[in-house]
Amino acid sequence: MLYTARRAVPMDKYNRKLFESFLRFQESAKCSSTMNVNSHGPTFQGLNATSLGLCSFALTAFCVSMYLIGATVPVNVSMGVIMGAILFYSGATQSLAGYPEYCDGNNFGALTFCSYRAFWLSLASLYIVAFDFLAGYKNESVLNNAIGVFFLHGQFFTALVLLSSLRTNLVTIALFFFLLICFILLTSSKFLNEHQNLQRASGAFGILTTPLAWYSAFAHLLNKSD
Repeated sequence: MLYTARRAVPMDKYNRKLFESFLRFQESAKCSSTMNVNSHGPTFQGLNATSLGLCSFALTAFCVSMYLIGATVPVNVSMGVIMGAILFYSGATQSLAGYPEYCDGNNFGALTFCSYRAFWLSLASLYIVAFDFLAGYKNESVLNNAIGVFFLHGQFFTALVLLSSLRTNLVTIALFFFLLICFILLTSSKFLNEHQNLQRASGAFGILTTPLAWYSAFAHLLNKSD
């Protein structure tokens, strides 16, 4: 026979059922609370988003750098052919890599993938005729200076990423070091009214980043601990 906590008075059948229902509710509430504490949103165990983000960055950077150095195509030719890679392989795919990095607590990977994804999309939007962003610039020198300011923000951001990468590994440090040199030379070429030698040099350093990015991507992919 069950007794109440305050008075040793036997409970009738109705009160006994009510008390047992309360105990079951209390137990289910404890289980639900434990589940909520242990679940922090979707997990991505077994998914290596770093490899995907690095591969998408490497291919697009390689294509753009080939245009910058004038390999197989004249210098300063329209980059319309590689807009697909900029918009989709880097623009869209790097966002798919950035979100799992956030969920896994990798703030460095999430920041770099999402930020460079936004950079690629911003760059592509400048050269999409339908957007007509550059139509207001009638003077070529003013246009080059404006684009130089755009690349300048990429230069500053890459410098900060390079400083943050000093706690990672040598390959990542070298990747962002060469990328920073690429941005510095490319920005300088725009401020000097599309100086072709500086543009070719920036493309050369851009190409140097691509094998490092691919190496890092497949090192993460083949690492059994990832």
